[in-house]
Amino acid sequence: MPSLKKTVLAAAALLPMLGTAHAGDPDGRYAVKGIGLLPCGAFLQSAEQGSQEAPLVMTWLSGYLSAANMFMDGAYDLVSWQDDQVLANALAATCNQMPQQPVAVAATQLIRGLGGERVTKAEQMRPIKVAGQETAMYPTVIRRLQQRLKDSGQAITVDGDFGPGSQKALAAYQTQMGLPATGFPDTRTMIAVFAGQVPPAGPGQRQAQAPGRPAAQAPMPKIDMEPVSSPFGKKGG
Repeated sequence: MPSLKKTVLAAAALLPMLGTAHAGDPDGRYAVKGIGLLPCGAFLQSAEQGSQEAPLVMTWLSGYLSAANMFMDGAYDLVSWQDDQVLANALAATCNQMPQQPVAVAATQLIRGLGGERVTKAEQMRPIKVAGQETAMYPTVIRRLQQRLKDSGQAITVDGDFGPGSQKALAAYQTQMGLPATGFPDTRTMIAVFAGQVPPAGPGQRQAQAPGRPAAQAPMPKIDMEPVSSPFGKKGG
């Protein structure tokens, strides 16, 4: 499982809350299966210790996200650019706020937060190759990236095509943010663009506080798993 100790603060910045959508029974209740019932605190402890529960939770989260893509109105892909590292840290940051609650509650919060970055309709990813590095992005995400760069003062055309002009503008932005000026949209750069902060690069640099139990925190209300409101809309009725 990816380390949870590098981008917790940046991941937390990617979680703007959306309005609640309801599904399940008439009262918004639904049954949670499997390791989604694991308390958040146990997930954080497992991630820090490298035990087996943490990767199982991330596998469970992948299925939960797939179901959200299927059932949520106006969502083709909620995870439009975030990699496993970002998702792991986002879940950890959310769990940090509610250590006594089941992982499923944090996952529901996470899905609502991802809604603002979702791709709403099916589209073909476009390959991006820069100096031996490769990735692929939805045209919608490329346009959003270009618009953010333009808003930051970079000279760039917003067209959904990541060409030499976009590479040059991104390299200038990376220099401005103290990142390696590669012109490649790596994860640290994407977090900087969309969250407005640069996560630590690795063990040699000062890192964000590792997820764990907060030293002091207001108590969270106890939530019975039965009345948890689903983040899913009713796609197709």
